[in-house]
Amino acid sequence: MDRRKQQVLKAVVQDYVDTAEPVGSRTLARKYGLGVSPATIRNEMADLEEMGFLEQPHTSAGRIPSDRGYRFFVDVLMDAVTPPPELVERLRRMYAERVDQVGRLLRQTAQVLSEATDCLALVESPRVEPVTFRHLQVLPLSERRALLLLVTEEGLVQQRLVELPEPASENELQRISSVLTRRLAGLTLDQVGRTVLQELYDELAACGALLDVALEALRPPAADVDRPVFVLGTRRLFRQPEFQDLERAQAVLGLVEQQELVRELLGRQPGDELVITIGHENPYPDLYDCSVVSASYRLGGEVAGRIAVLGPKRMHYARVSSLIELLAQLLSEAFERSVR
Repeated sequence: MDRRKQQVLKAVVQDYVDTAEPVGSRTLARKYGLGVSPATIRNEMADLEEMGFLEQPHTSAGRIPSDRGYRFFVDVLMDAVTPPPELVERLRRMYAERVDQVGRLLRQTAQVLSEATDCLALVESPRVEPVTFRHLQVLPLSERRALLLLVTEEGLVQQRLVELPEPASENELQRISSVLTRRLAGLTLDQVGRTVLQELYDELAACGALLDVALEALRPPAADVDRPVFVLGTRRLFRQPEFQDLERAQAVLGLVEQQELVRELLGRQPGDELVITIGHENPYPDLYDCSVVSASYRLGGEVAGRIAVLGPKRMHYARVSSLIELLAQLLSEAFERSVR
């Protein structure tokens, strides 16, 4: 593609992203200072359409980018941008505190993404690895329910609601907490052998059923099905012109409400690098009018999960990409501080 065609394609993408209206040659000549006449621009647009980079909606004389046009723009023509300094400073302050509640931090990340992009934000919970115990406490909530609070050597706090097999007093729960903390500190559950388990059951002979519940609650999920993905911004996404069609909007909503499909979608975008998936590159037909921009964050030096924006193909790719990369970096740094 020669330089003039690149300039025309870039201008078409930028104008369509800003206006959501098909772009004509006179508009490009008036707004973008391409240095050629509308007739010349019209010829270049016709060539770009023939090459598969532009499309002409049947209801309009203007043209819009095709999936191929967006891909060429993202890979070749897109100018890098940086988030506004005031936004960067606000986000750095927000992430400056030590991580104590992982779920709250991830939900906060999803909220920032959604508000800043007017798109759907997807934030994947960390992959669960064996945790090393530091402290454990079982707190009574009612006669048959308790809150299990686990602090790990990695500096994270996990909370789980547990159903008690039988009523337990606060003293009984406190005793279980003290014994488990003393016996398990510095170990992962995988490192707890038969000897340690037998000693635990001997020491807590009167609380065997409660001990069973506590130990089971500490086991990490057996598979990714228990890793929630925080999805925020549905209303923002559906304010976009592309999703004013109720049937199209409901199809996208039906997909993102299925956690397994969302995890599979994010799982198709591996590695550390920023990944942009456009239109028909997506694995599901209901997302053929959408793009997904994602990047991974790290926990303990390893890739732990991905954060992503799902929106219309008519997306400010440079702005969204820079924000995704910044948030992935800040999220990784926040987790890194938590393990020091």
